[in-house]
Amino acid sequence: MIPFAYKFFNRVRSEARRKDGLISIESGGHARQFIAFDWGTDTFILERELLKARPTRAPVLIVPKKRLGRTHQGGYVMTATTGNHSVAAIPLLGGLFWNLGRIPERLRSEVLREHVLCCNIVGEAIELSQRDVAIETLHAADDWLRGLGWPLERIVVAERLDTAIEYYRRLGQEWRIKPLAWTREEMDIALRASRARIHSCLNYYHSVKGVHLLTCSEFASLAARARDDFPAFNAALEELVKPLDERGIGAMREPKFRNHHEIELFGVHGDQSLNVIVPQLEALHHDLAAGACTQEHCLARLERIAQVFRRSLENPAFADETSELFVSSMYRHLTGEIYYSSQDQVAPAFDDRKTALPGATYHGGKSEIHPGADNRTLAILDFVQTLLSHDEALDYVNIYELRLDNRVPLGRGPTREIDFKTNRRPVPIRLIEKRLAHHGTGYANYMLVRVQAFQGLGVAYGDHHLLTRHDGESREVHYFIRQRYAGYAFGCIGANKFHRTDCEHGVIDFPEAILALAALLGNAAAQTLAVKRYIPDDRSVHFGEGKEIIEFGFDAKHRCEMPLRVRLCSVRGTLGWPVLDHSQENLDRCSDVYMRTFAQVLKRFWSEHADVVTLREARDHFLDGFMATTRELYWNYTSRREVFTAFNPDVRAVFKFQRKWRFALWALEQQQLQIAALTGRFDRFIDTDEPRAGDGRPPSPSYNYDHA
Repeated sequence: MIPFAYKFFNRVRSEARRKDGLISIESGGHARQFIAFDWGTDTFILERELLKARPTRAPVLIVPKKRLGRTHQGGYVMTATTGNHSVAAIPLLGGLFWNLGRIPERLRSEVLREHVLCCNIVGEAIELSQRDVAIETLHAADDWLRGLGWPLERIVVAERLDTAIEYYRRLGQEWRIKPLAWTREEMDIALRASRARIHSCLNYYHSVKGVHLLTCSEFASLAARARDDFPAFNAALEELVKPLDERGIGAMREPKFRNHHEIELFGVHGDQSLNVIVPQLEALHHDLAAGACTQEHCLARLERIAQVFRRSLENPAFADETSELFVSSMYRHLTGEIYYSSQDQVAPAFDDRKTALPGATYHGGKSEIHPGADNRTLAILDFVQTLLSHDEALDYVNIYELRLDNRVPLGRGPTREIDFKTNRRPVPIRLIEKRLAHHGTGYANYMLVRVQAFQGLGVAYGDHHLLTRHDGESREVHYFIRQRYAGYAFGCIGANKFHRTDCEHGVIDFPEAILALAALLGNAAAQTLAVKRYIPDDRSVHFGEGKEIIEFGFDAKHRCEMPLRVRLCSVRGTLGWPVLDHSQENLDRCSDVYMRTFAQVLKRFWSEHADVVTLREARDHFLDGFMATTRELYWNYTSRREVFTAFNPDVRAVFKFQRKWRFALWALEQQQLQIAALTGRFDRFIDTDEPRAGDGRPPSPSYNYDHA
């Protein structure tokens, strides 16, 4: 099957007017022939060899004609060649292509960097690489391609630059920006897709910045080439170091992006490469060309250079293309992430695990559905429309999938995020959509009842909207939508949140913020105990694992940003305690399980800040938050005791809601009345991690519907 790009080029050849003549140019030691076509105000320059070979990966240049010195002309020039981008860039800017552009040599680098889009045909798509080009230029080229008949889904923005993300987010098209791989399998696919040759037998990893990365193992294969096919080896060596043009600079010295060159030795520090390895390769090439080196001596010198390459690797694992370090580091180079992101990131935050999905673009409030939008997305878009007031219109909607399990393909995950803005709102609204894990009859109602029952008591669950849709499956799919809470998941809060700037001493520790967060942990712990959050499947409370969202805001007392509030973002496990006896023995057992977990979480948190606050200080603030929240929940309950006690919703008997609810209310009252005993238990677990008699966890039933 012919890839779309080549169908498009065939259409150009059949519908456009061919320019007179045939341009032949020597590039990279190869003679190349180019033909050109005028289609309206646009010009297409195509290499003949490209049209014959139809490689799955090929370099493309797109540049407005006015940037080529033709200020009075509109339209674009598009080139498509084999090899690399310089095959077309050098003759185009030098005026060798039908005199379309003649840029002074001193300005060529600037024009190439700021006005020429370096793109690549990759399979069925064309990937636009922004580099240092303005986002307006990139989007104009995007619109131009779409006007020529390129489908929306076949035009991919290759780099995740902030300007591109913000621009396409406002169009509801963030999904068109190439997503970052999340699993090893996805990284492997990206690495395989990036493999490309320039002219010779050498295979490179080709990054979105146009850098060709040569690995240690690929370089080592040159020795075998030199033994078995010396002409092929010589062509590869010329590709590496032979001057590209009259400037006398080879590809390994030709600047490409930032401190990287057209061909870069992967895993080797730039200074070591340019000062040691490249000169040895240049000397070998010179001696071979002058006849001063025999094939036998060449093999020996090549082996020594390969050894220097291997010894110069920043990590020995870079020599193994199957190692985790090689794959992850190469992927960062291929995506350009190496130039922008921090390398000391420990764990991916919530936003790092999101992948944008096709949705819709809105023009004057009217939607244009994107190809690839599934039924689930369409249902979400319909729901968002119901939230609008009279005369309120959507500016944009972006839908993302939160990726947590590498076994689940994109589009099938349980959780999505919705980010939308209207003409009435200066700040976007963010929602979470989650498919229920259990599909049993009545379970959706049971889930919503638990949320709203404890909301009435003052537990920090947000509003949940329960909805149903059909996804072409045999049964209805139940899901809920809630607001995404502002703040940071506990465990993913940056260290800078616990520092402040002092006029005299600069950045200093901020113990007040640490202790404020300890108090909010106590707040969340009191709510967790009140709702009897417990996961029977693994017999765990699951406290302190990122389901507590800490909201930061301005604190008037300290006149700076501080932890202010905590929200519980997961209903999973609510009313999950499996033993419902109203007995002191059951209550003691329950209290031991929860208080031990709370103590362990607080001690882990304190250990990260032990040089700033004492364990006693953290403990006191935690218990202050715990006791204050317990009193608040108890007051809410007793002020309307008869209403809560009489609450008996229409929930199927199999869920045992009534028994669980009554036990939770009784236990909440005991939580307040026995607060001193709970404090004593907490202190016991703070002082020692050794279990004591009666600390054992209750047996887990096979299933009680509280796992989600």
